[in-house]
Amino acid sequence: MINGLAIWHYPHRTMEENIRFFAACGFPSVSVHGARFVEVLADPAAAEGVAAAVAETGVILTVHYALPRKHERETVAAFEAGITAIARWQKAHGHVAVLSFDVPAPIRDNVRPYVDFVLDTVPACRVAVEDFGLTAAERAQTEHLLGHDRFGYLVDLGHLLLRLRGKNMSGKTLFTHSPDEYPVTETPDTAAVLGALRSKPHPIFEMHLHNNDGAEDLHWFLEDGVFDVPAVARALKELGYEGILTIESAPGFKFECRGQAADEGILQTYAYWQTCLGT
Repeated sequence: MINGLAIWHYPHRTMEENIRFFAACGFPSVSVHGARFVEVLADPAAAEGVAAAVAETGVILTVHYALPRKHERETVAAFEAGITAIARWQKAHGHVAVLSFDVPAPIRDNVRPYVDFVLDTVPACRVAVEDFGLTAAERAQTEHLLGHDRFGYLVDLGHLLLRLRGKNMSGKTLFTHSPDEYPVTETPDTAAVLGALRSKPHPIFEMHLHNNDGAEDLHWFLEDGVFDVPAVARALKELGYEGILTIESAPGFKFECRGQAADEGILQTYAYWQTCLGT
């Protein structure tokens, strides 16, 4: 397993600076926000700076983007333009290991054209959809990619906690309990997490990890909240997970924590995660 960090919650540094900073802090992998990445790629100097930072630090880079918010022509065209920009940078540098996507509710009925477009356009990286395939109808949309060596899932473990508990208060599909993953359980343990992960028809290329109160998506630090993080660590070790585990705790998102405090908080939560792993 490769430990990583979602670095878009630290706006007091540029993307290049964050890559260098968190690589120096010992993170083997970093994840950047797709929309911000596309903005950076529009500036040739900034784009080259990010490429140099990845090459010089040796970190593994993942990009977390989103599929179109709706099927409308203008929205899809903007999505395709962003993917084309990422593809150009990837062809020049080859640094993106995993390109993953949120799946907005209005397009969950048909993601196939967007996923196929990404696979056809962006070379030499794995492509993953986050918290998708939760129903038979969703799984049917990617059946044609079963066995495809570049297509798989991103599983958000913080979201999985809400699904396992059956406590979704938002109405959003990605937080709704899926009996295909695991029966409802008030206190998800190692067996529950393991069962949910083993239920996936496609390989898991990346996971996001953060904590919450069991009812709302809060992206707290790992030490906080009701998720049994040591149980998660045991599940991943028993699974023999070899993909990327990206900590997506989000200082400044649902709780006040910025600047130096955010840096200190995330390094503390990373140390806690390493303790859970027994390293």
